[in-house]
Amino acid sequence: MKTAIKFLALVVALAAQPAFAERDPSERLEHMKKELKLNSEQAEQARKILEEFEPQRKALHEQKRALHEKVCSRLKAVLTKEQGEKLDKMAEERKERHRRHRDAESEAVAPVKPQ
Repeated sequence: MKTAIKFLALVVALAAQPAFAERDPSERLEHMKKELKLNSEQAEQARKILEEFEPQRKALHEQKRALHEKVCSRLKAVLTKEQGEKLDKMAEERKERHRRHRDAESEAVAPVKPQ
């Protein structure tokens, strides 16, 4: 049973790695420009690439989300009520960690306003 719970935790964690993936193309581009120090030509080429592949990326993201829901549903069917509740709690904690990480990352990217 411990193996099943560890597996469930892994599935939940893997399905929720969207910090970079959920950003729209302009946010991803800004992040890339900062982190990779893109020049203007590179930034323009990267913008075009991100926009070109955005529909496919969104479709895959939705497929991944649907798959995650199916996996969780099937796995919860083998868990006791208490284990299912614990799994839900673990997922909520993971979402909160993800939210905090995303917020901290957004603050790091945002320009600092003078006081």
